Amino acid sequence: MKNCFLVLTLAATLFTACSKPENNNTENAESSLEQEAQILKCENGSTLTAIYFADGDMVAVKIKKDQEKEEKLSARGTNQNGDPFFGNSTYTWELLEDGKAGRLTHKDGSDCIYR
Repeated sequence: MKNCFLVLTLAATLFTACSKPENNNTENAESSLEQEAQILKCENGSTLTAIYFADGDMVAVKIKKDQEKEEKLSARGTNQNGDPFFGNSTYTWELLEDGKAGRLTHKDGSDCIYR
């Protein structure tokens, strides 16, 4: 009788320990890490909107220059001063020391500093 009670107690303990309810979280755990839009101006009057965001484990930037379509620029590395730069097939965006201003260079070689 004592052995039967011991076996039942052990079985109940194992059953209770192994029947833990499982939370299946179907939502995407990754949140959007997008900064507020920065509106910058060039001395030639051109306006640029820059939005930095997480692109996987890297940082990327979306830019919109005047009335042109929005461009996504991926991280490309750092310049000789250690400042990050981003690029695609059309533009390169080089962040300057202050962390806000930057130099936008077009593939044709023209560039402008936006502050």
